[in-house]
Amino acid sequence: MDKAVWQIAIVFAGSALGGTYLGGYEWLRFFTYFGSWGTLGIVLVSLGMGWFGYSLLTLCHRIGARSVHDLYLYLFGEALASSLSVVTHFLLIAYFGVMISQLASNLIADLSPLWFILFAITISIVFIMRGWKWIVSGLALSLAIGFLFFGLIFIEQFHVPIPSLGYQMNLNWLVHSLFYFGLHTLLCVVVTIPLAARADGEQTILMGVGISTGFFFLITLLGQAILLAYWHDIHAAALPTKQILLQLIPMGDWLLALLSLIHGGLMIAILCFALATPVAQRHDLQLAPLIMVILATLLFVALIPLAIPWSISAIASAVTYCGLLVLGRYIWKKQN
Repeated sequence: MDKAVWQIAIVFAGSALGGTYLGGYEWLRFFTYFGSWGTLGIVLVSLGMGWFGYSLLTLCHRIGARSVHDLYLYLFGEALASSLSVVTHFLLIAYFGVMISQLASNLIADLSPLWFILFAITISIVFIMRGWKWIVSGLALSLAIGFLFFGLIFIEQFHVPIPSLGYQMNLNWLVHSLFYFGLHTLLCVVVTIPLAARADGEQTILMGVGISTGFFFLITLLGQAILLAYWHDIHAAALPTKQILLQLIPMGDWLLALLSLIHGGLMIAILCFALATPVAQRHDLQLAPLIMVILATLLFVALIPLAIPWSISAIASAVTYCGLLVLGRYIWKKQN
């Protein structure tokens, strides 16, 4: 497999998991609360992200789309493409900001979240200055460490209770799976479009997306098993992984803080390159000032939840509905 396959796989997998997956909050909220139905949700989300991700990225490859703006030109037409792409850019930046803020607020009780937010952004700046290869290599290492991290936690608790299908036997699990699917598929596609545009062919995209969705399925299923095993300890936790680590090792919260913020910083760097590079090329602008604007906006938005906590759910919902709109439009366009 060539380098392009692995780059697509790494970036797509990181986006499918998100910048704060090590804390376990999104898994708990979207899947574990629904027991065995949540496990079925993981299966459906993995299949959906793989199929839609491959379909949209191969579409971008065929039409020569190098950015979300180019994709929107095809899906929505010239009248809406510019405004929708700007909205999408802002929502993704805002989403990363509020999620890093939420993570930082729950890591270490005695320290201000601002320090953790600044640390994550500093990590992103360091990797951005080193270049794209360093960012992708760092993200690959972070994902590998994450898999090992959850594997070691699972070894400590082999017994995983399997909830009855009578538990949470309603459609809430399907709705929450759809929300996760819409949000993360949008993120996956937006940050991977530049790589898909440069791919040698559709087979490269297929292999990259296939590897990444397989990895997403395995690590998310592993996370689901861990959260079910420790359900009584973590079901009301803002950071379930933190509660588990504090039981297993001393200073477990600091270990989680370090790993989570480094991974979050790497995902911020990926987002900056994915959003800024196509804009710089299209308008013949310098890349560095655009990246600084993105980081400044992200920092500003990250401070908002410290004063207005409900802004987290508002921005996450907006990104989710934006993703579902794009996917719905793609389905409509394909059928017509």
